[in-house]
Amino acid sequence: MYQCELFSIKKNTADFETVSAARQEISASLATLGIELKNVTELNADPKKLSAGVGKCLSDGDRDMFIFVNALDTQDNASFRKLFYRAISDLEGSIKADEKHKGLTAKLKVSSLGDLGNGYKGYCFSLGGKRFIALPQASLCSKDIKTLISDGIRQSEDVFVRGREKYPEGIAYYDGKGNEADSDLNRDSLTDKIAPPKKQGFFKSFIPLKEDSKKMKIRKVVVLIALAAFIGALIYVLEFFIFGPMRNNAVTSEIQEIAYSKSDDSSEEGGPAQDWDALKEINDEIVGWITIPDTVIDYPVLYHEGDDRYNQYYIKRTYKKESSEYGSIFVDYRSSDGTHSRNVIMHGHDMNDGSMFAGMLKYSPKGDLKGDLEYYQEHPVIIFNTPDGDAKYKIISVFKTSTRYEHGEFFNYMQGDFNSDAEFMNFVYNTRIRSFFNIPVTCNEDDQIITLSTCCYEFYQWRCVIVARKVRPGEDENVDVSLATRNSAPLFPDVYYQRYGGERPDPGTFKSANKDGKVDWYDGKGNLEGSEDLTATLASNPTEPPTEKPKKNTPKATEPPNYTYYPVTYRNYDGTQYAAYNVKEGDPVPVPEGTPGIPPDDEYYTYRFTGWNRDVDGVDFDHINIGIDIYPNFEAIEKQ
Repeated sequence: MYQCELFSIKKNTADFETVSAARQEISASLATLGIELKNVTELNADPKKLSAGVGKCLSDGDRDMFIFVNALDTQDNASFRKLFYRAISDLEGSIKADEKHKGLTAKLKVSSLGDLGNGYKGYCFSLGGKRFIALPQASLCSKDIKTLISDGIRQSEDVFVRGREKYPEGIAYYDGKGNEADSDLNRDSLTDKIAPPKKQGFFKSFIPLKEDSKKMKIRKVVVLIALAAFIGALIYVLEFFIFGPMRNNAVTSEIQEIAYSKSDDSSEEGGPAQDWDALKEINDEIVGWITIPDTVIDYPVLYHEGDDRYNQYYIKRTYKKESSEYGSIFVDYRSSDGTHSRNVIMHGHDMNDGSMFAGMLKYSPKGDLKGDLEYYQEHPVIIFNTPDGDAKYKIISVFKTSTRYEHGEFFNYMQGDFNSDAEFMNFVYNTRIRSFFNIPVTCNEDDQIITLSTCCYEFYQWRCVIVARKVRPGEDENVDVSLATRNSAPLFPDVYYQRYGGERPDPGTFKSANKDGKVDWYDGKGNLEGSEDLTATLASNPTEPPTEKPKKNTPKATEPPNYTYYPVTYRNYDGTQYAAYNVKEGDPVPVPEGTPGIPPDDEYYTYRFTGWNRDVDGVDFDHINIGIDIYPNFEAIEKQ
């Protein structure tokens, strides 16, 4: 009489509870088949715990049949592979090699029990005289648990009888090419060759060993790769969110302490706010200090004369010239006279920890295209000091814009120098008509301005920009912010109107707008000479190589329509790229020809490509409006 242990798998609550309720009936039914039910063990549907349970079965001397009920829930072998793959791999690894079987790999012979009801199958295998049977959920087969177990045992008996002659121990040996070895080798007794899996230390659990099976070695390598990837990701996260910010805070605190710790002589009433002698000793390229009161923006400003479009020295360096993702606040090379330029352009990164120029986005938070008027009213003035003297600047514009010509009308705010007063005032006009706020600060052709720039993310490669003009000699440095209002229609590039609707107005120029009485902030002499053409905007895109400056009075070329394209990538089974497309918004997603990479055959299954998985929530494949990765579907075909 067989001694049997029943494992009740916790997959379906109703089926699981049925096993406990029907234990007496199951025991009586098994007795009619010559099987004694010794115990019922509850087990979670966890491959690792199931493998440990199966391993224990090998060392359990008084049990020779083990039945796993309610274990499977798919009509194909997917659920069996998912739940039992590790157990089978561990059992195969428990078979010790001897001289006779040297160089061969032992494989368990897993067989299907056929249809047990509604197309759901069971599976069985044996090792060293011990039988293992895995059955589907009873409710899926439309059978009571007692009947399902009896049917499974009867059908497994046929399998075990057929395999007894060729595979008496339940295993087959294969050579390195995957060919089955001489059948006589399969008949050797395993009495002294089965070593139940033991708990391994960390080293043996993860490092491939000589005595490991090929499958075990592969599994350990995969685990090591995953572990290395996890450690790498952890290091990146720690660096990005903890260590990087800590280092940047330390570097910033150090320079702030030096800048504000002046000697007695330099701290007299009316003296500079920063100790420029001390700052210049650290780095002679520290040319200014930018502060927005009551914010974290309080940094040295660097200027490197060797910068150009392709090399901006301090974009990834600290004031100590050390490499850092935080970089420094630095003056753009297009302000060719440095801090003496008519427009001093400064760049700073938008860092996730809120440092550098991330504080600029409080004037217009991420995703916002209206601006925070209250925040502006609380912070209307910027302090920008240089060795030439301390100065305050009144904000005149806060806007967001593109740096790409393909987004439509292009305004290049990164222009530091101007050919005429007319061009300068037209530049100021263009910043103000884009501003989220109507600001009660006057401007004229004698003013100097500063422009602060950082990344924003409403569209690809957009920037958040703040422009401020220098407080004039004898002028009140305060701003009556109560007069500031929200601009109901700030000017945006074409891509904004394509997404949100409306038609982009023609802004004209400063002279035409002033003549029509649409400018209430100008207080200059009015007789502006020279061309209004904005040299930088006409000449080149700041993110592209320079182009030849167009001749005056040359008609502008007609711009092509602007479209949004989304990346669509088809992947092989292992995640590598099979095909890729840029699909215009609203167009259908194309389907590539051919067959992607297919998973390699294993011991039990071959695989067939059945098509691409285009059933993705939230994605309309006939009218694409989002980037997406598409993966293949495969059918697992059991080997006979």
